[in-house]
Amino acid sequence: MKNSEQRIIDGLNEEQREVVTAQRQNILVLAGAGTGKTRVLVSRIAYLVEHCGVDSNRILAVTFTNKAAREMRERLIGLLGEYSVRRLWAYTFHTASSHILRNFAEEAGLTRNFTIIDTSDQLALVKRVMQDLNLPADICVNGIRYNSRNYLQKIMDEKSRGHRPGMEGSSILPCFYDVYALYQTRCDKSDQVDFEELILRTCELIESNPQVRHYIRLKFQEILVDEFQDTSSLQYRWLKLVSGIENLDSGKHPANVLIVGDDDQSIYGWRGAAVENMFYFQKEFSPVKLVKLVQNYRSTKAILSNANSLIKNNSKHVAEKTLITRNPDATMVKLMESYDSSDEADEIAKIIRKLIDNLKKDPSEIAVLYRTNAQSRMIEKAMVEYGVDYNIYGGARFFDREEIKNTLAYLRLIVNPEDNISFNRIVNVPSRKIGKVTLGKIEALRREFGISMFKAAEMYALKNKSRSLQNFIELIHGFSARVAESPKNMDDIVRFLESVIEDSGLGTYYREKSAMDDADSSNDRFGNIEELISDISGRDYDELSDQGFDNAGEVLEDGKEISKSRNTDDNSVPENKKMKYTIADFIQIYLSSAALMPSSELLKSEEDSAVNLMTIHCSKGLEFEVVIIAGFEKGLLPLERYSSIKTDQNAHIEEERRLAYVAITRAKELLFLSCANWHSSYDGQYPTGPSPFTYELDSCSIDTDMNFLDA
Repeated sequence: MKNSEQRIIDGLNEEQREVVTAQRQNILVLAGAGTGKTRVLVSRIAYLVEHCGVDSNRILAVTFTNKAAREMRERLIGLLGEYSVRRLWAYTFHTASSHILRNFAEEAGLTRNFTIIDTSDQLALVKRVMQDLNLPADICVNGIRYNSRNYLQKIMDEKSRGHRPGMEGSSILPCFYDVYALYQTRCDKSDQVDFEELILRTCELIESNPQVRHYIRLKFQEILVDEFQDTSSLQYRWLKLVSGIENLDSGKHPANVLIVGDDDQSIYGWRGAAVENMFYFQKEFSPVKLVKLVQNYRSTKAILSNANSLIKNNSKHVAEKTLITRNPDATMVKLMESYDSSDEADEIAKIIRKLIDNLKKDPSEIAVLYRTNAQSRMIEKAMVEYGVDYNIYGGARFFDREEIKNTLAYLRLIVNPEDNISFNRIVNVPSRKIGKVTLGKIEALRREFGISMFKAAEMYALKNKSRSLQNFIELIHGFSARVAESPKNMDDIVRFLESVIEDSGLGTYYREKSAMDDADSSNDRFGNIEELISDISGRDYDELSDQGFDNAGEVLEDGKEISKSRNTDDNSVPENKKMKYTIADFIQIYLSSAALMPSSELLKSEEDSAVNLMTIHCSKGLEFEVVIIAGFEKGLLPLERYSSIKTDQNAHIEEERRLAYVAITRAKELLFLSCANWHSSYDGQYPTGPSPFTYELDSCSIDTDMNFLDA
């Protein structure tokens, strides 16, 4: 029988073992594509707990997706057991920040029931702010036209840099300043927090409050961060504060930090990612142990040879590395050249048809990657013509469907009556014949007295004896009283949710809508609501235990460790917890997780055996047996339309090269690079040809022979 250490490191290569068994210190793991970084992270955590004596409740593992956090937890259960994993903090930056803010809500200027608003709600608020400031829907600044989406992006950009309205160093134009300032004021009054605010406010909280800083420093002894090359400057500031490296309190030893990243896969500069953080880390967290993971377990030698050949043309690297593999070589990388975009789409569909019919490839193991979403139109058309089933990855979220957003809006308003966005969304859903004139008067009261829309509605209904409005107010008050109750079991929560749906009229409303829709199951609106209830009731609510700081400084009352019994079959809440958690606690955790679920993390597709179509950015972190990169040509990769607005053209080309590198390294067995010599556009055709990156590839491992497809 293997001892526990051998069980943890068994099967790891030399470099992986070096990371896992390193002494407790700051470590930078430079992990190339397909080198098993997730296993290394999981094994390191297990080693810290089993052999270094670190309590799992003192470990913070930061991932970039909820999916990655779930996968980490699932793997760790087999190594550490469920109890230890339940106490581990394994979250995204945003989710970890949400937990910190809820524990220190008063210190952060919030209530524990603050609402996290998603992008669509943020946009709705920006539009309302622009109307209130009498700004046109589109405005021209320095020859560039801006709409509400551009305004929202400017606000998020400022927050990602750590800037508040009027702060020194802010580069925001005066026309954006007023919108940002009023937007933030409205958020604060409504007890609402957007994604960037979660991180920024956490930073400000730790910087400004010595007591909170003390608790955070005691809480975490080991911090591990995945995909570090994609961190923003604000997230790096967050890491320095949470780890204690800033030495804001003398005598406190900072947490040990291990970061895992690959500067060659940094592809999100356009949304604030700063690959420079990897260089800063080496300097500011010094001394730092550097370990390179270069043994690739995913791709063939031909694929890696082209990836290595391409990326070496970038000028700046944290450290030189060349990916190697022991995987056998089967087929060269294939180059495809077509006359125009339409012909290219046809060729791609033909090849996929042969891969499925002749080589018996699983369609779900085939991916077509492209630089821009616009490229998918012709490819989709060709797929239909050749009878190839496909899925578009990164489409609309389950939580973005109308019926789901409306149901969640009811729940948000119930737990947070200050939520103006949710009030405006559902006050007339289903129709209560509350007209625009009435809502305008309620809005006027809100402005006059500086109160929420719900409180303004109460004032208006009392004065004007509006029965329909009064019924709505009484409905929400009734629900708000019920969520303050403690559930005996999960069935109590389900019954409450069913009551909200039926008593609000949503049930009847969406059953009727479903009946009017086509027979296609994807339009079963009420069925989607039922799926939402199932998701809420089936969720694991461990956050009620592991988000607390009780062991770090008794911030929360003693004993808040578990939300429901895992070893009983009656779905009951343990007796000693019945008075600790309310229905509102469960709902608030679910609302937070729903708001923080990105569009790339969708429910599993109804069509499992289908070819995957997606942008290269969406493919990050995925792998497929067969990858076809469409539009590997001038103008698309590297993308030219951004060139004129980039202040640093070389930086733009290097990020585009990294994007091509990411696309190439998604392939396990077969890789096709496709280009057209003419590209179709709304204003006609223009010449393109192979991407300049083509000439940076390894010509010895590329050919154009497609005969193997006819086997």
